[in-house]
Amino acid sequence: MDIAAGMGHLEVVRWLHENREEGCTTAAMDTAASNGHEDVVKWLHYNRTEGCTTAAMDGAAKNGHFEIVKWLDKYRYEGCASAAMVCNRWLFKNRDEGNTSAAMMLLLLVTKILMS
Repeated sequence: MDIAAGMGHLEVVRWLHENREEGCTTAAMDTAASNGHEDVVKWLHYNRTEGCTTAAMDGAAKNGHFEIVKWLDKYRYEGCASAAMVCNRWLFKNRDEGNTSAAMMLLLLVTKILMS
């Protein structure tokens, strides 16, 4: 189930949930979030009890899945790893290539969510 969730195969995840007893681990939601599979993240949240770790929000933020970051912030309690915030602060202070004003605003918004 972990692998199917990480690959975004919601129907497979549902089938495994209904027909198998092995279940999944927190890696299911972590990898689904990291890979941008919002439908799988939500399904796991409402139908399974394993939850996720800080890797879910870290991975979603790292890979630009902002809607998932916002959803995790609203419905989950794990938050992000402090290493993600250290990295964001360093990048903000020390790098500027490729940074448009829109990109900087998004970075600030994501950082605000991650810090709350």
